[in-house]
Amino acid sequence: MSDLRKVHLVSSKENLSQAIKIALEATGALARISPDSRIALKPNLTYPYYKQGVTTCPLFIRELVKLLREYTSHIAIVESDGGYGAWSADEAFAGHDLFSLGKEFGIEVVNLCNEERENIGFKSGWRNYELPLPTRLLHETDLFITLPVPKIHCMTGLTLSYKNQWGCIPDPMRLRRHYIFDDAIVAINKRLKPFVLADGSYFLDRNGPMYGTPVQMDLVIAATDAGSFDRYTSELMGFSWTRVSHLKRAVELGDMPADLNAISYNVAPADASQHKFHLKRTVRNGIALTGFKSRFITWFGYESWFGRVVLHAILYAVVGKPVKPQAES
Repeated sequence: MSDLRKVHLVSSKENLSQAIKIALEATGALARISPDSRIALKPNLTYPYYKQGVTTCPLFIRELVKLLREYTSHIAIVESDGGYGAWSADEAFAGHDLFSLGKEFGIEVVNLCNEERENIGFKSGWRNYELPLPTRLLHETDLFITLPVPKIHCMTGLTLSYKNQWGCIPDPMRLRRHYIFDDAIVAINKRLKPFVLADGSYFLDRNGPMYGTPVQMDLVIAATDAGSFDRYTSELMGFSWTRVSHLKRAVELGDMPADLNAISYNVAPADASQHKFHLKRTVRNGIALTGFKSRFITWFGYESWFGRVVLHAILYAVVGKPVKPQAES
């Protein structure tokens, strides 16, 4: 097994802060940090309030910041506005009590939609494309740590560490780029080179990214890279990576190993498995899936007058209006 690609799994049932430290030490992250290091933390804030199995737990973020603050003061928690303008990053920060955390530890809490940006180029099919990424992440960050929550996803099958970087695009209408998602998400991860520290207190089963069945797992999983994490964790979840088109593309582009033996890990995923995860799509999911990777259908359904007014009215009549996000009691 490779010494370069590492995954380290620790139970967080007894002591979350200790589990985070052990995982970061074992995968070499802490050794990379000096007092001048600039760190960006990208939680999964797919919902404006903490929700088990859906968003990164505020306590998890707090314990991580508390640890990192012993090494450097240059820490930023970053996120962009919710897709399709559903909510702002600031609402999600407030809903997860991150502004208070920032004041307590003297760190930044940054809405990436307000940051300077520049385009990166990549190829999809025969064409060249560009998409914007924050300059902060491209040139002013020494260690980028992504904090995903492992989930079933109604459109892509799985959302693990690769997909968490979709939220780095500083544009709430990033759904316009779903038709080139597979190549785009690999390109983003190749540029940002995230270190992975997953909040595995709960995984999400059956549906996602916002609604599904939370499964308590009590795990912290660290990885040197997104490819290693996604390959390992998909195995742990019992959901084949070959069913996930962006992971298949990551393998084709050499960013994710197809062979689990290319990764060094402390616990075999089969031994860590506690639950086999399944995807169960709703009627609403099925309708949305028809246009997920179609540029025209996306524009027609979300941006044209007919789509915004007529089609959405029909959709809501069939499956009901979306439920307004609320904090869990």
